[in-house]
Amino acid sequence: MTIIHISGSLGGGGAEQMVLQLASKSHNSIKTKVFALADLNELENEYAKMSIDYNFLHVNSFKNKSLLNGLKLLRSNIKNDKDIIFHCHQFHSVLIALIYNLRYKAQPIVFTLHSSVLKSFSRKLILLLTKPFRDADIIFSKNAKNWFLKNSIVIPNGIDFKKFHNEESKNYSKQDVFEYLYVGRLSSEKNPLALIDFAIELKRNTNSKFIINVLGSGELHDKFKELIKLNHLEQTIFLRGFTTDILPYFKKAHCFLLPSHWEGMPVVLIEAAATKLPILSTPVGSIPDFLNKTNATVCNLVDFPSNMLHIMDNYALSYQKAKILYSELKEHFDINNVYKKHLELYKSLIN
Repeated sequence: MTIIHISGSLGGGGAEQMVLQLASKSHNSIKTKVFALADLNELENEYAKMSIDYNFLHVNSFKNKSLLNGLKLLRSNIKNDKDIIFHCHQFHSVLIALIYNLRYKAQPIVFTLHSSVLKSFSRKLILLLTKPFRDADIIFSKNAKNWFLKNSIVIPNGIDFKKFHNEESKNYSKQDVFEYLYVGRLSSEKNPLALIDFAIELKRNTNSKFIINVLGSGELHDKFKELIKLNHLEQTIFLRGFTTDILPYFKKAHCFLLPSHWEGMPVVLIEAAATKLPILSTPVGSIPDFLNKTNATVCNLVDFPSNMLHIMDNYALSYQKAKILYSELKEHFDINNVYKKHLELYKSLIN
């Protein structure tokens, strides 16, 4: 068997992190190759360190020769491989596999959208009409089913819980600086600019010292930086940029913030849970299937500032919730169990 992961890029988003996790589990025992459509390569060093076979297809548009050249490059890299399984991550990647199967030899296709929301109706329609040509669609929970992904298979995202396990208890006193943490792409769907309003509101309502560390890169970086300066928040919100070394930030933080407009099942949320970090999140995607009032704080954006204050003022309770969440998720979302389910699916399509 040869597992071919096709990803939008080697960027640092949750979907790309999940591709890296799956490839890292399989490549030592099963022939595994990763192909990125675009040239973004924030995770390239991670692939190189683990000696995972990866390639860039340089497909920056479906309207010019880069698509044809990308297909030819994909073909030249896999034409001698046996028992191929395409695992396509996100919308454009599955289009590449579908076109490849029309142009060359048809191979089984597994598809993970990595989001519960697809804003374009035309894309939804394409996924519905091409369903007969895909062998399996993966969703993260039963409630994430969509009409354009029929007969879906539930397999969650996963992480290495041993890597993120934190033996130290999290404590906070009023004399400490309370550290909120945001990790994610600086893009509209992730809604990072809401952190500006949250910080302003908190400053109005508490004398406690706090900061917000922001890890990530993206198209909203410059606007974010400008708004921080405009609102005199240079000593409150810190743009740390993208890093693969996020564990120290998780261990030092007091609360993880996820203000997204939409999600699938964020890998970063599982990482926060693995470090027993209290979580404040919007109820989007598959998140409400796993987070609730007993193990986290889930609310609409308008209630974020009041809940940020509540977590700060009732930290012992918030930390107890985080420990409950850890115990609930550590088996279900462990990458070894998640990979096993993927492997069973791949084998079923070959046999």
